[in-house]
Amino acid sequence: MSAHPLRRYAVVLGVCVLAGGIAGGLSGGLAAVLGSTSPLSLAVTVVATTLGMAAGIWACLRWWRTLDEAAQEAHKWAWWWGSTGGLALGGIALLTVMIAALDRDLVIALPAQNLIYLAALGTVGVQATGYGIAWAVWWLKRR
Repeated sequence: MSAHPLRRYAVVLGVCVLAGGIAGGLSGGLAAVLGSTSPLSLAVTVVATTLGMAAGIWACLRWWRTLDEAAQEAHKWAWWWGSTGGLALGGIALLTVMIAALDRDLVIALPAQNLIYLAALGTVGVQATGYGIAWAVWWLKRR
């Protein structure tokens, strides 16, 4: 991997996007042809997703090995405190919405599948946002 940090990030991101795109394309394409509940379609989805995740982990591992100890510590600290804090705040928001919905018999106009997608995206979003903030704080405190 290149020595420039932004180039290293771009390479990892590119591998992850490419692997995810291939996995999603295979899964979605086969599901469109065979149906999403077809055993073959489900098997291909599992294999493609597993291989895509493995490619992402491989790229991240190569990137991790190029970091010095201080950068590794910054990322570990940021992930622990940032993602935990993000999940805590996201949990407060989620529980507040759930309680409000139960107490007021609110009807959410989205299908359950979309709510699951939204919750998963929200979880990743609060973790990534918390991580980014904590990572910046870690480096700013040490500059």
